[in-house]
Amino acid sequence: MKRTLLLLALILAACSRETPQQQAAARLQKAEAAMTECKQRLGLGDMPTPDTVVLADPATKGAEMTPETAALLRLKIQCRLELDELLGARRGATR
Repeated sequence: MKRTLLLLALILAACSRETPQQQAAARLQKAEAAMTECKQRLGLGDMPTPDTVVLADPATKGAEMTPETAALLRLKIQCRLELDELLGARRGATR
């Protein structure tokens, strides 16, 4: 019985194979949806998605904190997992 189930699972897995490009596109789509959901949950849906998770930007060092930079920091901190996955998915999709 166990062998039959294992064989059936292996056959199903072999039949539903995606190409690496399809897997990367699916990962990217899922990551983008998760990031959009996180931004909406925070009320920051209109904010552009950051290109990095770096919190201390040397270009703005010493500058006064604005509502935009505060919102960006909040987004990077509270959506960190989603942002990490999105940036990784973007890197994987460009290979």
